[in-house]
Amino acid sequence: MTAPSAATEPSLTLSVVRLGGSQVGRPLEEIVAHVLADASCCTPAEAVARLKSNSPTTSDRRATSNTALRAKVEKSILRFRRDQDRWTSLTSLLLKSLAFYRSLDPGHGILLADNETDGNQHPLANKLDVTSGRLAIVDLPRTEHHRPFLPKRNKGGYRFPLSNKKETENCHAAMNVTHQYPWVCMAQQQLDPTATVTKLGVDVVVFSANLNEYSPTVDDFLKCFKSSCTPWEWERIHQYKPSKSCAPGDRSEGSKLQEFYLRWSMKEAYTKAMGLGMHINFDEFETSLSGIDFGADADVGEDTEEGIWSAIAREGRDLDKTPEVNLQRQFSAMGKVKKKKAGDWEYWEFIFVPLREETDGGGNVEANRVSARDSGYDACACICRGPLGQEEALGEDTRWIPARIERLTLVDLIRIHCQDTI
Repeated sequence: MTAPSAATEPSLTLSVVRLGGSQVGRPLEEIVAHVLADASCCTPAEAVARLKSNSPTTSDRRATSNTALRAKVEKSILRFRRDQDRWTSLTSLLLKSLAFYRSLDPGHGILLADNETDGNQHPLANKLDVTSGRLAIVDLPRTEHHRPFLPKRNKGGYRFPLSNKKETENCHAAMNVTHQYPWVCMAQQQLDPTATVTKLGVDVVVFSANLNEYSPTVDDFLKCFKSSCTPWEWERIHQYKPSKSCAPGDRSEGSKLQEFYLRWSMKEAYTKAMGLGMHINFDEFETSLSGIDFGADADVGEDTEEGIWSAIAREGRDLDKTPEVNLQRQFSAMGKVKKKKAGDWEYWEFIFVPLREETDGGGNVEANRVSARDSGYDACACICRGPLGQEEALGEDTRWIPARIERLTLVDLIRIHCQDTI
């Protein structure tokens, strides 16, 4: 493995995994035991030492396996009572491990053996050849708020401190993972070492209401979250304003649910980018978007319930005219965040990626395309990056780096780390 070049091409990738169905075909406990035993678990320092030693075979890895760490990782997955939470925990672990190996050299990817791809290069393929073995599962260090992070390399290469307590975050190779079953998503950005550091957060939401005898309607369900919204955000969730000449109108139940989840995802992604998670009350800050909540009025149709989703729909139609498939699944807007205890606005970029499972009839996933009346999208990911300076945020080109959307399966992630197939 060679040292990374001095200059790094900036990049942003959203890796998307949809769980469910029979994509693995074996009991969860058996899969977890197999993956952890075959791939073994290690710290970042141990992972780099193994790559340098060129001993990636299954027997070598098992002989040097960090058994204490493996027991810790297995417990962290199986501690959940629901199988859905266990599947998402395993998938998150493998995605974070993949992010670590990608951070070692921004120009490198993961190459699967040719005989496992029918002679065709796997979408993850690039230069990091692990066909003679597989990559050990890396358990990342965490901040004081328990957010996992990619550790910083020493200037001389890939040496890492052996103690997690001494590891510092690689802010130029940020990573963040989110999940709401059946979706698990990971955002990873790579910046040039000389570039201004920007924070990164991601959240995924599923457009469904948990209706029951205590919350029989969408309005009853949303009331549970009223205390987490500012009065202005609550009004935007329930009402729309098509144009300056029209009075606000009440949203339909479906529109209210979508608008709530999209605005909730902005708040979640922001707190995750800040590294605070649930350590901050959501009503202590307010988020808004350029062209939707402030700035030029959006040109919406008379029968369209204006809001974030209608903006995503318009962007999807515009991008349908371009040959770049990855751009057909995202909408970027500059946003403002204002905290109650601080008078100034902060500027952040928000990227929305609508999600649904589509096939072309042969089982292959097609690019997602949004239409204003399309209700087939059951989820949406939101990436948050910043903060930006005011001049940079209000410039004509508000989208820094288009996100590359990458579709993976749990089987893909297992095959990257395991010598034996499942």
